[in-house]
Amino acid sequence: MAFPQAGPAAGDGAGPAAGYRWVVLAAFGLTLFTQALLWLTFAPLESATQIALGVGHFPVRLLALVDPITFILLAAGAGMLADRRGFKFTVTLGLGIMTPAAVGRSLILHLHPGGAALYYPLLAMQVVISAGAVCCVACIMQMPVKWFPAHQRATATGLTSTSLLLGNAIVFPLAALLGSVPASATAREAQLALTRVLDVFAGIALVTAAVFLLLVKADPPAPAGTPAAHSMPDRRVVRELFRLADFRAIALLFFWGLGLYGGLMVTMEKMMRFHGFDARFAALVAGCLTFGGILGSLVLPSVSDRVGRRRPFIYMAAGLTVPCTLALGFIGLRAIDLAAALLLGFFLLAAQPIIFTMLGEMEDVGPSLAGTAVGAVFAFGSFGQVLLPLLIELFKRQGAAGALDYRWSTLILGALGVVGFLFIMRSIPETGPRAHARAAKGPDPFAAPS
Repeated sequence: MAFPQAGPAAGDGAGPAAGYRWVVLAAFGLTLFTQALLWLTFAPLESATQIALGVGHFPVRLLALVDPITFILLAAGAGMLADRRGFKFTVTLGLGIMTPAAVGRSLILHLHPGGAALYYPLLAMQVVISAGAVCCVACIMQMPVKWFPAHQRATATGLTSTSLLLGNAIVFPLAALLGSVPASATAREAQLALTRVLDVFAGIALVTAAVFLLLVKADPPAPAGTPAAHSMPDRRVVRELFRLADFRAIALLFFWGLGLYGGLMVTMEKMMRFHGFDARFAALVAGCLTFGGILGSLVLPSVSDRVGRRRPFIYMAAGLTVPCTLALGFIGLRAIDLAAALLLGFFLLAAQPIIFTMLGEMEDVGPSLAGTAVGAVFAFGSFGQVLLPLLIELFKRQGAAGALDYRWSTLILGALGVVGFLFIMRSIPETGPRAHARAAKGPDPFAAPS
């Protein structure tokens, strides 16, 4: 299957066109940051939400779980829409869906007297927010492909991924600051605390939508390597993509990486409690994991652009997974746990923008199908985000003192993932800007075997 490829890059130099692309990137990054705040709103407020609504733990957890489920169902379609109608149209649609829902859930809390009946309108608003978020995230590679020359795309994609991770990281302290309540709080006090959080997040969503609509144009002032011919992707194209060995390998990498990150995040408290650490330290370790990803997404894609290679950075991410997971699971020392989480996040999460960049550079995918490819990969990866935490629960053991032991389940899944990774990386060619010069520069130790 041959897809249309990018034409010659233009507009690579300095000037208004080059400067404006960074303005667009900043506006898009703010959009990704905001969608993370909206879909994760209730994760740091589980106790307050349970008190305010009078519901159990699982219904509150479902308010956050609807997002990966929605991604599984809608991400491929949103990616195709981005390729058909363009980056601005798709993100504007996402904001048009997401922002009214963010305002709506705030108004619901102001107008509703409270109680369990309030839960279902909030759940419905979360589903709508997730649908809008899918449209925004599906453009995470489509935007850099359209607005940035090839030698800057990994850097741009790294910055968009950083925006996602910043939202994931900041929502916890921000929501806790605005809406935390003591265990003795009444339902009314808890509802008022939730209302404060939802009011602030609705205001952020309105500002984000205004900034994006005012600053972002549909097309760059100067082309940056747009496709020479544009295809009209449909669901047959998604099936064709998954028939490609290199695309399947990329999808499996994303499935494993996103699933392992999600599994570690949801079991971190239990892993740390097994070593005698409290929930506050577990939150600090989880924060180091995400903060490491933010640093890695700022640094590694830029380095990848400078050296013109992608595969070595994916190898580093996989190679460090088992020792870092081993340290988190088996070494009960605070400094080592924090360092292992930071190192794991730095390489594992920074692999995400590099993987997205590889999709846009793959010969059989091409920039014209970047949205479709990223949407399909995100849908597959979101399935891993749901499945791998369940497998971690399946393999857990009961400790001698009654504490749940997740060490072996996490380590087994990580080791199996690395073994699978080493196998599937054989199917993925080097796609970086220097790939065409490999023969002239001698053998590449990271090249896929022919």
